[in-house]
Amino acid sequence: MKRHEALNPLSHHHHHALVMALEMKRSGTEKSDKTFKQLVRDMIDFWENDGRDHFRDEEEVLVPLYLEHADSVEVDLVKEMLYQHVQIRSLIYDLREKGVTQHEKMRELGEILDQHIRLEERELFPLIEQAVPEKYLYQANGRFHRDSYSGF
Repeated sequence: MKRHEALNPLSHHHHHALVMALEMKRSGTEKSDKTFKQLVRDMIDFWENDGRDHFRDEEEVLVPLYLEHADSVEVDLVKEMLYQHVQIRSLIYDLREKGVTQHEKMRELGEILDQHIRLEERELFPLIEQAVPEKYLYQANGRFHRDSYSGF
């Protein structure tokens, strides 16, 4: 899906998150080539280097911009996005702090992360692109954190 270039950093982060989500969804199955500890380490690295800041970018920059400029806000969609952020944070905390091998929770995190990204890319971002004037999208772009993998 073609994205407004100002939102490309967020979509780029989503690409990395989809790769992580796929690995998580395979946790504890024959399709996984990583141990649970490797997945947890990868998940923590991803979260600390990009995921946490990505959520902040959306919550503190993008969504307020949408609410400010939209004639009619899709409130249920925004609520779902924010609820998914809370679910993801909770599962990350649970997996990180308990130190117990919980493949089911890892797979759940992968599923929710995958659904979340698709919700944003397919439903929320198109609404934001329509509602927010281009100059404000570009201004928001300057406030997004840069991906630790590529600097995008």
